[in-house]
Amino acid sequence: MRNNVSGFWFLVSRFLGSANSADARPRLGRSLGLPRSLGLPRNEKPETTNRKRETVSGYLLLEVLLALAVLSVVVVMVFQIIQTTLRVTSNINFLETQQQKVDGICELLRRNFSSLPQTCLFQTRKGNQSMELLFRYAPFNFSWLKTGAQFGDVVIASRPQPDGGFALSVLQESGNALESYADAGTGRKGDWIALVNDVDQLSWRFYDANAAKWLLEWPDTGRKPNLVEITFKLAGRNHTERCVFRWPITQTGS
Repeated sequence: MRNNVSGFWFLVSRFLGSANSADARPRLGRSLGLPRSLGLPRNEKPETTNRKRETVSGYLLLEVLLALAVLSVVVVMVFQIIQTTLRVTSNINFLETQQQKVDGICELLRRNFSSLPQTCLFQTRKGNQSMELLFRYAPFNFSWLKTGAQFGDVVIASRPQPDGGFALSVLQESGNALESYADAGTGRKGDWIALVNDVDQLSWRFYDANAAKWLLEWPDTGRKPNLVEITFKLAGRNHTERCVFRWPITQTGS
């Protein structure tokens, strides 16, 4: 019995001697049939506890500032694109509106010059720092307003506006008017109708086929010019508009 005990302790000492390293200690516990936790020293934890704990990391302040800077640049670029698009659209709409005015006034004058009766008398005169075109015994068709088949005196001239610009306007007076602007001259006021507003520049010329040249005035009521030219520039446009109207040859002379 004593020999058996001595042999047991001999084996235990052999195992303890071979279990000095950290790798051999777990084998010692397994060879003795002990639980895994008993095969380790008290100052060590199980192998699974030696793993690094996973930590949840947040954004750095520099990363947040960088993201805000990028977002600000993107927002500014989008705003500039929208602003540019709106400005271009507004400019296109403005130019289209101005072009419609130009086309409208040219078509209105062209239609009326070509349809004036043979009995109409025509002359020009200066008044209020502008050239006035005076038509006598002419139909009231030189405006956008429908006035019916009335005849009388028609005056076309540029009139000043409150904002400092000019408006190409027309004045239509019946033949039985007591106070006629056409007869009294430029000192009398009249009910002018604006044909086109915001006119920066306006000039007229009249072509005399007999003299084969353009004239700036037409004082002779006994003849009519073969061609009438109007040159004008609207506010906001970079180029000058030019329209030429033909006065039919069959209507020349009074």
